Amino acid sequence: MKVRSVIRLWALGAVWLVSAAAAAGALAFWHSRRQLALLDGFCTALVARAPETADAVYALAKEGGFAAGSTPGVLWALGYRPGDFAAGTGLLYAAAALGLGLGVALLAGGWFLARRSAARQRQQLIALLEAARAGRPVPLLRSDGTLTEGSYARLADEIQKTVTQLALTREAAVTARDRFARNLANIAHQLKTPLTALSLAAQNAGPAARQAMAAPLERLAGLEESLLLLARLDNGTLPLRREEADLFTLLTMAADNLQSLAEARGVTLEIPELEPIPVQCDPDWATEALLNLMKNGLEHAPAGSALRCLCRRNALYTEVILRDAGAGFSQKDLAHLFERFYRGDHAGPDSTGLGLAIAKELLERQNALVRAENAPEGGGQFVVRFYG
Repeated sequence: MKVRSVIRLWALGAVWLVSAAAAAGALAFWHSRRQLALLDGFCTALVARAPETADAVYALAKEGGFAAGSTPGVLWALGYRPGDFAAGTGLLYAAAALGLGLGVALLAGGWFLARRSAARQRQQLIALLEAARAGRPVPLLRSDGTLTEGSYARLADEIQKTVTQLALTREAAVTARDRFARNLANIAHQLKTPLTALSLAAQNAGPAARQAMAAPLERLAGLEESLLLLARLDNGTLPLRREEADLFTLLTMAADNLQSLAEARGVTLEIPELEPIPVQCDPDWATEALLNLMKNGLEHAPAGSALRCLCRRNALYTEVILRDAGAGFSQKDLAHLFERFYRGDHAGPDSTGLGLAIAKELLERQNALVRAENAPEGGGQFVVRFYG
């Protein structure tokens, strides 16, 4: 409600209260005069009818101090009632009723206007918050450029400040993320030249040197690819298709690429035979994400165990569980597992801390979610849900 409207209502209410007080005072004065007139007329008539009562009447009038009787007296006994003395008061009662009606109407109107204005301002604030959440412009000013007034003006002003601060923070975060993406890309490109030189040197070296350099070069090449992929994810240049793919095919392709690692670690990859389960995703990058999750499970599974894959589906999503038989995740690791460059307590020496972060970002950009948890029967597991 606007401040001016509130002031007007207050002024009208004050006028009504003053008018009611003045009317009550006038009514009391008029009633006293009427009582005096009635009593004077009665005494005058009594003296005229019975002159011998004049001295008694005058003496009683001079003494004063008499008040209304607490029990019915002579007039009540003679059959008189209050209505018999109400002659000539109809206009006064009509005016009082009109004033009361106008006062009630004024209060009801003010209450209705205040309620409607409050509801409208609540809707404005809700629209404001929805616009802020959606990243749309948040109009809090009137056409003349002044802030909307009323009981919500201060709250609206604080929300405006908060939204402005959030917008600035978001812009700063986007700028920092873009800068980080550029730096990642630059680092990855800077690695390419020395990697190429080292690869050529390894080819020209003896068998022992080539074997010694193979693993470090492979790790550096993987780091370069991961950095480039993260840079493309950050700056939005990684194209992701959205099409229907069979989940069993995705899991099988990921497992096939990890078969050598599984054999080297003595771990069995168990992927059940599934009926066709369609999911909406980019098949190539969804396979890459599942591969990273499986690889992490293989690295933590003890020799002779199995990395099991479980699938289930409902009306909302299709769920994949990748469960190993290792020691599980520590509570400290669970809170940071998907952060970039985070290496847990049990991370291998060749871990870069990027595989799980890449898997998470790839899945989330395909309308899927992933979380890590400890399985009830022991071991760690990744739970992936494909929606839509």
